[in-house]
Amino acid sequence: MQISQWLNEAGLSSLELSNAQGTHLRICVETTETPAGGSEQYNALEPSVHNAPAETGVTVTAPYFGHLLLHNPVTKEALAPVGSSVCTSAIVAILEIEGVTLPVTASDDGIVADVLAKEGELIGYGQPILTLQQA
Repeated sequence: MQISQWLNEAGLSSLELSNAQGTHLRICVETTETPAGGSEQYNALEPSVHNAPAETGVTVTAPYFGHLLLHNPVTKEALAPVGSSVCTSAIVAILEIEGVTLPVTASDDGIVADVLAKEGELIGYGQPILTLQQA
């Protein structure tokens, strides 16, 4: 059920994975049961707005799901510690799943006000990671 929820939150109706040996895995989310027991078409939720304004500035959210890395995996340096200045498109975190890494970037210039998620935590699509205050 968790995978279907993540797909739903990402606005996806299916996911397909394959490897060099020809193995394929396809997950499709087509229908769901309503509380009354009926069936209805599965409607994707509107995705969360990446870097939507928050009370303290801009909230940077996960564009995908995975394990959160707040440090560069090679240099071990913090990507965006509290108090640091970041510019638009700067990598502020990394999401890792099964050896694949995806950058999480800032959509605005700002100063890191708070880190809302923990290193290594498995986070879902749209989950807040950190907040930025306007510089």
